[in-house]
Amino acid sequence: MTNEKRMHERSDCKGLIKWSYFNHSIFFGGELVNFSPKGFYFETSEAVKTGATIFIQLTKYFPENLSSNDKELLRNVCIGEVIHCNEILEEDSTRYGVGITYFSQY
Repeated sequence: MTNEKRMHERSDCKGLIKWSYFNHSIFFGGELVNFSPKGFYFETSEAVKTGATIFIQLTKYFPENLSSNDKELLRNVCIGEVIHCNEILEEDSTRYGVGITYFSQY
């Protein structure tokens, strides 16, 4: 039995993003890990407040393993709500895994 809460299948995608809290001018870097029609997951070196509204821009992605349908679903720019932010302990640093849901669907 699984505790999977996702309603939509995720597509793996490697990419670089920049993000900020909505209506703020300070941006942070991150790495896109996967996405779905309703949101995506990325990793960053900054802790992100759960429940916060953030602006995300995809700055570079590596489409080698994406289907044409996945390429259409991947958003270059979005605003979303942070659903979770989990600490990822690494040998020499700490990163955070962040899941967001998009605010508007189109």
